[in-house]
Amino acid sequence: MDLLRSLAVARRGLVRSGPPLHLTVFVTGACNLRCRHCFHWKEVAEGRAGPSLAELERLAASAERMGPLLWVSFGGGEPFLRDDLAQVAHAFAERGLAHLTIPTNGLVPERAVAFAREVCARHPELHLALSVSFDGPPDVHDAIRQVDGGHARSLQTVRRLKELQREFENLGVGVLVCVTRENQAVLAEHVVELVDALHPDNVTVNLARGDALDRTLLDVDIERYEEVVAAKRALVRAGKLPYFDFPFARLARTRDELMYAHVARVARGDASRHLDCTAGTLSAVVFENGAVHPCEVLGRSIGNLNECEWDLERLWKTAEADALRAEIRSTRCKCTWECAQADNVLFDTAGWPRLLARTLVAPR
Repeated sequence: MDLLRSLAVARRGLVRSGPPLHLTVFVTGACNLRCRHCFHWKEVAEGRAGPSLAELERLAASAERMGPLLWVSFGGGEPFLRDDLAQVAHAFAERGLAHLTIPTNGLVPERAVAFAREVCARHPELHLALSVSFDGPPDVHDAIRQVDGGHARSLQTVRRLKELQREFENLGVGVLVCVTRENQAVLAEHVVELVDALHPDNVTVNLARGDALDRTLLDVDIERYEEVVAAKRALVRAGKLPYFDFPFARLARTRDELMYAHVARVARGDASRHLDCTAGTLSAVVFENGAVHPCEVLGRSIGNLNECEWDLERLWKTAEADALRAEIRSTRCKCTWECAQADNVLFDTAGWPRLLARTLVAPR
């Protein structure tokens, strides 16, 4: 990221009004699993089709006119079930996108590897991060995801992506874990096992949230969540988790540590330190049907892109959007969605001294 763009991004901590920096785009509701902790299970059950390529190209063009995006995440469903996913990635990468992240269940390795090869080769300035999901040791993982042999197949996908990483410096390969009631007693230990076996760049830790196909999995002991976070922190400090290789990666790594601590506070109901939510201001979520929400949790829309030819700028500047942003501020809206809280930590100007100080002393 060049200096001028970095300064423009930093400015948004002081001036919140402006275009989104971060979009989550649900490219498909189709999935080859029925994970019991999935918050998006209704759309998955419907096999809800995602936006067309033409619609997503118009969205990318609109985002470019508003100001280049810093970060886009493709969600689902399983994103790699979409045949034209590389073309979708090209649409954003050709319009100034800096970071593209994609979580995957790892069960379609040929598509994931082919996608990574094509996108990384065509867009060397883009940082692509693919994260494969694991939910515990094989028996626990397969039970939660309702698939026999899924854990072993996902291991092989990470290994294939790590091999490809030797060719492309702009490819990051991570693993993603979600803490649920069913895996909370074994997940911290398994994170260590995964890192020792796979040598990923990063481990993303999520706390089960929202609705779920099996709601009993949402009843998590927050101390167990913190154990998983502590296991990750120890791996980072031992030099086993280098983090993704992009400018300001050390800052992002420190942001994540502060974000996990804040998520735990929110989960406990500790209101001692509120972070103003930037959802709907610095970020937005585009669902398969074109609805644009501030986040994945609130369940409120600022409008539908199908009503404005997929021009996000037209929705972003409406009175309805402004009213929802004001409501989020006035109600001191909070949740445990890590993506939103990561933005909240990064753009919390009152916390910048602490963030920068911890970044300076963080291990390289």
